[in-house]
Amino acid sequence: MIKKRKACHFHGIKLYFAGDWEEKLKEIGLVQGRRWDRLAPGECVNESRRVNTYRVILKGGETVFFKRYLYFDRPLKFFLKPGPATVEVYSYRTMAAIGIPAAEALAVGEMRIGGALCSCFIVTREIPRTLSLIDYALNEWRYLPAAQRRRAATFIAAHICRDFQKMHRHNFFHFDPKWRNILIRRDETDKSTIQGLWWIDSPRGRVLSGRRHDYGMIYDLTNLGRNALSFLSRSQRLRFLYAYCGPQTGRREIRRIVKEINRRLQRKPVRLYPKPQRQPNF
Repeated sequence: MIKKRKACHFHGIKLYFAGDWEEKLKEIGLVQGRRWDRLAPGECVNESRRVNTYRVILKGGETVFFKRYLYFDRPLKFFLKPGPATVEVYSYRTMAAIGIPAAEALAVGEMRIGGALCSCFIVTREIPRTLSLIDYALNEWRYLPAAQRRRAATFIAAHICRDFQKMHRHNFFHFDPKWRNILIRRDETDKSTIQGLWWIDSPRGRVLSGRRHDYGMIYDLTNLGRNALSFLSRSQRLRFLYAYCGPQTGRREIRRIVKEINRRLQRKPVRLYPKPQRQPNF
């Protein structure tokens, strides 16, 4: 399968598979030379004018996600450039190579006409017994007793901080680290015990160096912090930033980073989630 962040081909319909997945995915209609832009296999879990995602249980018992992008109305957007599905594969491979848990790409495809991207797709393996960080925060975490909330928040923050440090140390930037793009697995009997964390949905990930490194760092920290405004206090957010930067970073540099993050947050106002009105029944 593809290994670089670049357009897969110039013209036609091309599909790329990992391992023996070409044969397994034929049952949902992914066949070399056949169009996929109207495929709707399994259960639709996300639907929009441009991106549609389907959860599919294969005959062999494996569960996969088929995500399709449509650009027929804007074919020149990715002219001779890698499409979002291709970049996702690149991002997952890059994160896995540097030791960051991420989704596993099983197949990817592009439909191009003279270099212009009309449609693309990616198939990923399901990460079982997980939910997004934003769903966990909204539906479970904020209803926990204070001590359990602190324990869960400390674990999650430490893992995100560690992964961010690894990414940015290798000059890789996710560029969409929203809480909905972070999956967690928590203990079914103890909602405050987190067992693991994975990164998904990175159609804009890239490697930046030199002066662009600072831009990527601020961008990732800003996007990660948007949801944090609804759930974490200012002191908690600052503790995360200090942990991410490390003891070698002076207060002056920390203040600069905070100022840059706040400036970006003010450009696009953050929608805060309302505080819960009642306790749910677990």
